[in-house]
Amino acid sequence: MLAVLFQLLAGSAFVLLGRWIYKNPKKVYPNWLYSNPDSLFLTGFARVFATMVIFVGSYAVIIALVSHLLPGYMLVIVALAGAIASAWLLRPPVQAAEAPTVGGSGTTQVPTRQGFLSKKGKWIVGISVGVAVLLIFGVFAIIGNSEVCQLALQRAQSSPVVIERLGQPIERGLIVSGSIETSGPSGHADVAIPVSGSKAKGTLYAVGVKSAGIWKFETLQVEVEGDSNRVDLLDNSPHPKPAQP
Repeated sequence: MLAVLFQLLAGSAFVLLGRWIYKNPKKVYPNWLYSNPDSLFLTGFARVFATMVIFVGSYAVIIALVSHLLPGYMLVIVALAGAIASAWLLRPPVQAAEAPTVGGSGTTQVPTRQGFLSKKGKWIVGISVGVAVLLIFGVFAIIGNSEVCQLALQRAQSSPVVIERLGQPIERGLIVSGSIETSGPSGHADVAIPVSGSKAKGTLYAVGVKSAGIWKFETLQVEVEGDSNRVDLLDNSPHPKPAQP
């Protein structure tokens, strides 16, 4: 009950926040960062973001209200449809843009167009993007170099069947997806590791549990591109049979 109440409050807060952003897009951007806060690009982007916030809040509220009334797939369909409608209908009305002023000589004064970023803003955005890219690659590197991923890769590199299909040397790709959770001597991992050799590329799937400081794999399979039969590395027979995907 408390979880449902919290979800209702959080969803409602998102809806209110989205409506405020949609109505006040200029207040989202700090004045020192942008040289032209009236830019149509900035206001348009802010309102698209606000609509997404309203959508997320509406989806959370609908899920909280009808989660016990509908089965899983119907719940998702109803929540998505309701959230889309709410994101469209709950947007607050906005005033139309003012027409250009007319000067004393009878000529229309059109404001000079400026770039939406100031010089300082461009530096900050560039640095922020660079830091974000470094963080993303850093996360991939941390996951890929973790103990469980190294153990899984070693098992794949020493498998004659994997070597035959992928070719040598078998190397790990950069983008390792999944999750690894550890707490002292225990933990759980569910990762997908891209691997490649001289013949083909594939994906190494590993699900493991850490207990008493030791990782044990529950699933360890290699899927080769273009081949639906996976190699089960937990099969201890001399010639492992293909695993069912």
